[in-house]
Amino acid sequence: DSEYTRLREMAHQEAEKRNDCYARSKVAYQNGDGGLAKQLSNQGHQHDNTMNRYNNQAADYIYKLKNQGRSPTEIDLHGLFVKEASARVEEAIKRCERENYDHLIIIVGKGLHSTGNIAKLKPAILDLVKRYNVHVEPNKPNPGCLFVEFGKG
Repeated sequence: DSEYTRLREMAHQEAEKRNDCYARSKVAYQNGDGGLAKQLSNQGHQHDNTMNRYNNQAADYIYKLKNQGRSPTEIDLHGLFVKEASARVEEAIKRCERENYDHLIIIVGKGLHSTGNIAKLKPAILDLVKRYNVHVEPNKPNPGCLFVEFGKG
């Protein structure tokens, strides 16, 4: 999706600016220029805040798009970073427990778009879900999912 890609790219650009500011701040500090170091550090913090804002917008956008019209007992986490996905899973589990649903299907994907095709989301979400009083069955109803049953932990 072009809007999602645009937001993630803007976040990436802010991350690069942040990293540059922090690197230049370190050099300034090492050269004894504390004032410049502090100024560059503050600029780095501003870029970090902007990066986080763009990433949050991207996460909100893609989550809404992927989950539009889905059953309340199913969530799709495609396009989210682990931290973003974890927050959505926590919200979904609490909602399902509050509304007395007996299960939740969490679509985590197979990791095909991850670096080296090594899934990051699935193991992280599996570990997160195991902290609750639930039964988790990986790969149900398909390999990119986690099937969570409430009250059977």
